[in-house]
Amino acid sequence: MRLNLISRCALFFSVTLFQLAAAQTDVREALFTRTRGFPAHRPVELHLQSPSQGQKSVTLAVVYSLLLPGMGHLYADNFSTGKFYLIGETGLWITYAGFRLRSSWLRGDARSFAAQHADADFDGKNDQFAVDIGNFNSLRDYNEAKLRNREDEKLYDASRAFCWQWDSDANRLAYKDLRIRGDEVLRNSQFVIAAMVLNRLIAAFSAVRSVADYNRASSLGESWRLDARVAGGLPTAHGIELTLTKNF
Repeated sequence: MRLNLISRCALFFSVTLFQLAAAQTDVREALFTRTRGFPAHRPVELHLQSPSQGQKSVTLAVVYSLLLPGMGHLYADNFSTGKFYLIGETGLWITYAGFRLRSSWLRGDARSFAAQHADADFDGKNDQFAVDIGNFNSLRDYNEAKLRNREDEKLYDASRAFCWQWDSDANRLAYKDLRIRGDEVLRNSQFVIAAMVLNRLIAAFSAVRSVADYNRASSLGESWRLDARVAGGLPTAHGIELTLTKNF
């Protein structure tokens, strides 16, 4: 009875070993079949590189410069140059405001002077009326001159609203000088506007060059590349090769 039990255990152990050996053989064959499709020493590679910088738009640089000189250069990462256009623009605006204020003061002083010394009323009158009272001592002298020249359409109504009479010819000339100075300063402000336009055009042209320089530098600038390669290839890999390339 005891011998039969030992025999049965030995037989069970032998069968188990045989099954394990058979299973190992099946696994090896399966692995061989799966890898057999790969050619010998097949290379496996991976490439990584630094992202390239975005290119700047020439159109946007021009638009920004036309809106505010210097902003196109800021967009192109060259505000060290653009700041001079912005400073120039600021100076032009200050100059323009100064001319407008100066002109307003002179014209206001001239009209106050005429109201005091010629009893002139400027309410509802245009600039031509301000010119005319500086050229004639009175409304009567003005209308007589227009009648002689047959310019009836330029006559003023003889009512109180258009009446003036200078107390002296010297005061009339003093008024005329003030008015002319005010008009000259006002005209100078128009030249400042022209300078603003010119500043914008020059800034836009310079910003285009800055964008071109930026785009050129971004395409040739510093970059890196990482290459990874399985040494030996599949299915006989025996390591990984890493190569780092950096451009300046």
